[in-house]
Amino acid sequence: MTLGEWLAAVGVLLLSLYGCAQLIRRVCLWIWRCPRNVRCYRLAVPRDGGAIEPLFRCLQAQDAWADAGAQCTMVLMPPLDEARQLVVDRLIEENPSVVAVTAAELAAMVAEL
Repeated sequence: MTLGEWLAAVGVLLLSLYGCAQLIRRVCLWIWRCPRNVRCYRLAVPRDGGAIEPLFRCLQAQDAWADAGAQCTMVLMPPLDEARQLVVDRLIEENPSVVAVTAAELAAMVAEL
């Protein structure tokens, strides 16, 4: 066997081990999944106003590809000017699984539970 064939064999072996580990991970996550009567939320807090649009797009992409993720992702919003608020409203219309909440709304939701 040449060096290239050895490297290819090692690469295939490593990829197959990674695939087996991912299969075991998925089975374990399926076995210990949350019961249906539990609501799972994820809270994201942006550090500044400029990070809001990339954060929304990232969270929406994660939600689109997740098979058993949180039911809803909430983003704790800092005070926004009108231009950024319009962008946030547009992003929320694109994917309603990401919800923008203020600190007062989040406190009211927690008090309600």
